[in-house]
Amino acid sequence: MTICIAALAEDKKKIILAADQMITATIPIAYEFETEDVRKIYFPTENIAILTAGNTLHAFEIVDQLIRDIRSDANVKPEHRRTEYVVERTRKIYQDYRRNLFSKTFLEPRGLNLNSYYDIQQKLFPGVVNKIEHELDSFSIGVEMIVAGSNPGGNCHIYSITHPGISTSHDELGYVAVGSGAAHAMYYLIGSGYKKTFPAKRVEQVVREAKKRSEAAPGVGQETTIITLPKKNRRKLN
Repeated sequence: MTICIAALAEDKKKIILAADQMITATIPIAYEFETEDVRKIYFPTENIAILTAGNTLHAFEIVDQLIRDIRSDANVKPEHRRTEYVVERTRKIYQDYRRNLFSKTFLEPRGLNLNSYYDIQQKLFPGVVNKIEHELDSFSIGVEMIVAGSNPGGNCHIYSITHPGISTSHDELGYVAVGSGAAHAMYYLIGSGYKKTFPAKRVEQVVREAKKRSEAAPGVGQETTIITLPKKNRRKLN
């Protein structure tokens, strides 16, 4: 499934990001492989990054919609360059994408969409309604995200976005990991003595080791990309 990690450094003035290169998707059977051709870290703005774990194809659709929305705004406002705005926009796109995919998968084959389903809901047998509601509640697109950004003239922030489109700030803790290797990475980060005030190079060492620990989990690749925000040159690790 992959691993993505973000950790604050230098008293929230910098962020260290890490992601593997394992690609996971289902069309129609599940598969995974490592490649440099498909990115796991995207930049909707210069100093805001989105890291994606899980189903690569679904994640790309969400991020692509976000980037097109931001770039199509002819009158880009300063607040649209802030991490909080990008988080909220991404969360809404995630939820819309999930609902649309559910409708295509479960409702459209029955001649319905979400609007028509709710219009006739009271006329349906309770068992049918219960089944649809259960499917809707549990339907997952298999995507987890980290949104990490350096706000103009301000601090850095890190958020996660997880099923069914819930955003959570991790600024207080200082770090977050998502993907199949998240537990291994988080256990290491918790025990590492990490502090948000650490210099960027020290935080990078901690993140690098957390990523290596995560490789014990299924679906985590050995290739790694490390990025520092505000932006520096990307470095590949073996």
